[in-house]
Amino acid sequence: MKPSLDAVGDHRSDWLFRDWIYGTALPKYHLDHSLKEGDGGTVVVEGKLTQSDVPQDFVMMVPLYFDFDGHWAMAGRVPVIGSSTANVNVTLPKMPKRVAINVNHDLLAAEASVKKL
Repeated sequence: MKPSLDAVGDHRSDWLFRDWIYGTALPKYHLDHSLKEGDGGTVVVEGKLTQSDVPQDFVMMVPLYFDFDGHWAMAGRVPVIGSSTANVNVTLPKMPKRVAINVNHDLLAAEASVKKL
């Protein structure tokens, strides 16, 4: 199993089948973030990613996207379990124009919003 899909650390994909094949939950996602200068010209993205309207055992690996000069790049995934909030901390090589989730409609979600702090 690819590490990016190992959401709960057990090297299994049970969560994927339970939540997306057999489940009926339709989550909402909200990302609050800030950008600050890091070491050596890098940029650090810090924030909170909230997943809501799901059962407590619902798991999702939420991909983060960054717009570099008009081209979207995925730079990491944030595991979120249940209706909860996860910390986001990503180091980027340069300042993105935009930060987003669900750029490629790769999240089945009722809502996916982003707010810069």
